[in-house]
Amino acid sequence: MILTKKLEKELVSRGAIVYLTREDDKDLSTTTVNRKRNDLYNRAKYINDLSPDMYISLHLNSTTSSSWRGLQVFYTDKNKNNKLIAELMTEHLKNKISNVREIKKDNTYYMYKFIKYPGVLIEAGFISNPGENYALRQEEYQDLLITSIAESIEIYFQKK
Repeated sequence: MILTKKLEKELVSRGAIVYLTREDDKDLSTTTVNRKRNDLYNRAKYINDLSPDMYISLHLNSTTSSSWRGLQVFYTDKNKNNKLIAELMTEHLKNKISNVREIKKDNTYYMYKFIKYPGVLIEAGFISNPGENYALRQEEYQDLLITSIAESIEIYFQKK
């Protein structure tokens, strides 16, 4: 949530109207059966009900191997602008941050199948990698990451 709150603050300071799908670590599930799926469905519904110009889904990655590393932007082909957002964002982030991987199209993520509006999923790094975990805890790196994401969003809207 720290990165999300920082991104919200940065985008608002640049004039954006920002809505968060949640304000804390509580999910949006309305049921105990299939809780995770219900949470993701409710997030997608919330986003669609807002009709946003763009959504950003910001996450930290983790795996059983500590060797995986890198920030990566994922997109679906659900909206024609998603690939462009992913490309512009990745290109800009590569100029600012050293651990950026190539974009990846992935239509299998449950929540993103339902979102009609343009946007991307950003995996900001692997908390299972000691080096990235350390960097992600440093305010200087967090600020660089957040500023770079905000700049790339502005670039997208300038080119649109």
